[in-house]
Amino acid sequence: MPELFARLKRASKKVAIRRSGLLCLCCALTIASNGCGAFQGGKESAPSTPTDEAIEKALTFNDVTLEQVDDEGKMVWKVRSPIARYSAENEVTYVERPEGELFRAGELVYKIRAKRGEVYQNGAKILLKEEIVATAVATKAVLEGEELEWLPAEDLLVVRNNVRGTHPEMEISGNEARAYSRAKRIELTGNAIGTTRQAPVLQLSGEHFVWQIDDRSVTSDRPIQIERYPCENVRDCAATDVAVSDRAQLKIDTKIADFQQNTEIRLTEPPLTVTGDRMVWDLDAQTIDSTQPVTLVQRKQELTFTGQRGRLEIDRKLAELTGGVTGVARNPEANLQADRMTWSIPTEEFEAQGDVIYRQSEPPMTLSGPKAFGKLRDRNVVVTGGNVVTDIIP
Repeated sequence: MPELFARLKRASKKVAIRRSGLLCLCCALTIASNGCGAFQGGKESAPSTPTDEAIEKALTFNDVTLEQVDDEGKMVWKVRSPIARYSAENEVTYVERPEGELFRAGELVYKIRAKRGEVYQNGAKILLKEEIVATAVATKAVLEGEELEWLPAEDLLVVRNNVRGTHPEMEISGNEARAYSRAKRIELTGNAIGTTRQAPVLQLSGEHFVWQIDDRSVTSDRPIQIERYPCENVRDCAATDVAVSDRAQLKIDTKIADFQQNTEIRLTEPPLTVTGDRMVWDLDAQTIDSTQPVTLVQRKQELTFTGQRGRLEIDRKLAELTGGVTGVARNPEANLQADRMTWSIPTEEFEAQGDVIYRQSEPPMTLSGPKAFGKLRDRNVVVTGGNVVTDIIP
């Protein structure tokens, strides 16, 4: 028998439930009276006693296609299921092993599948549960989890519980992912982790971050950690460098991290900790730049240098500080002040310029002059220039 199409209207929305075969008139009337958009006939299992209550409780369909269009006739969503049960009391269609497509303004944006699901009769929401897989057509991002909610009016796809995501540039995981197809944006919340897929691998972790897929960036306005791994898989090696910050943005393609508040970067080679608020870490160029006060601590040698601005060339192991520069050695105690300073980290040698003042505690001494060079921890400092003053405290 040719397929029969029936379409009923409710609240200016159109919903169709299609299947092959003949539609029983009593079922169609029952569904229409309870607000279903449209069902099309086929095999069905229903109680033999033709009462409304019995039909509602046992209204089961095989090989069903459910779909909704908007007021302009554009597709909103389409779901196929081998078994569907309609509850007129709850105005929900329960589906098993659903597969389907989600649309925005008639354009396909997601392909979905799950173990089971619920299609709400007013068309405002689709809820899928267990073994969720949602694939974004435009970006090729794939989200998996245990619960999916589609809110077409908000252009919002929510995946919850044990969320995993894959994309050619990054893998993610967390408690909840909120995806916006128009903006091509995914917001990840709760134990959020993002791992880039090209060496050196960068792994981000925190409670919340926003992934702008087209912009190829990840942004967080909450505390976040970025780790650098020299291998292609984080399970194959240990992190060499770690950065933490209250606010940050990472450009995935250029591997440039922009830290904006309460930032600390811990490097393995050289063994250095860099702290400040605003810092830009170029992981490919291996540089750290700061236009605001910055502190460098050489942990093993207990050396600390600070400045109003600074640049660290990690590969060259060279730091340049400007503006109110200070250097402090803890044991033995010595300190230096200058306008500008260049510090070679492996040799611990520095060159300082501009109103240089050097002080040491044993023996008590102060040197001042236009320039200085030497090694602060060894208290081997030479002050040079036009007017050098030496003050030895007896």
